Amino acid sequence: MSTLMLIAIIISACNKINNPGLIGRLVASKAEVKINEPDSLTLVGATLTDSVNWSVTPAGFSALAHRGGKARVIFTKAGNYTVTANKVGGVPGSIKIKVLTDSISNPSHPGDTIKNPADTVKLVQLTGDKITLSPGFSQNATRDSVSIIFNAKTTNLYCSNGILQYQAIVDYNKNFSIDFMNVREPKVCRGTTDIPMVASPVTMRHVNLSNGSYSLKATLNGVIYTGNIVVSSTNITFNWNYTSGVVISPKILTR
Repeated sequence: MSTLMLIAIIISACNKINNPGLIGRLVASKAEVKINEPDSLTLVGATLTDSVNWSVTPAGFSALAHRGGKARVIFTKAGNYTVTANKVGGVPGSIKIKVLTDSISNPSHPGDTIKNPADTVKLVQLTGDKITLSPGFSQNATRDSVSIIFNAKTTNLYCSNGILQYQAIVDYNKNFSIDFMNVREPKVCRGTTDIPMVASPVTMRHVNLSNGSYSLKATLNGVIYTGNIVVSSTNITFNWNYTSGVVISPKILTR
């Protein structure tokens, strides 16, 4: 694509977003993307300081980083998705995005989804950051076991083209371990520099947990945080006594 054409597209996009008739509309940089190709989203009329709730359906195949009315999403599976942004006190805006079967990478794990040449990327340490794990669950058909998922979100802000890198493992004794390593981002940020990094979900081996207690460990900046997951017939409780580093919220889920 020529430079003049690219400039024309950017100017056209800016003119559309500045159109008062589009206030409340959700606008994407692309309506069709490949697997692992970043797509930028803007809720027209919303600022970075507004409270905006973002969601993707179907869930489980995307990583969404957002702040206020801007977001960035990467899809890990081909298909048709709907992204919705709801500014508190406003009307939800949504857009459909088609993800093609082609992929721009072959990631070893979801925390390292974009392969850039080594001389164009940098690894930003998570020094001083605080990561919030938000748990969820699903029950099997007989309701005698559950499967746990986590979403992770940083407190510090990074380039919107970055990727939160991590390793997540569930061993064969059903012990959970998540190691948050760094943020992989371009040396020259082409997006904004004020977006928290999100892993949604933190992908790990799917296991069914019957009633009982299971170990949970998270590592951030060389510090190991430990606790456990207690599954009962009525609740899932996360025994996790930390208010900094890696925190969990909520700590109790009702089955």
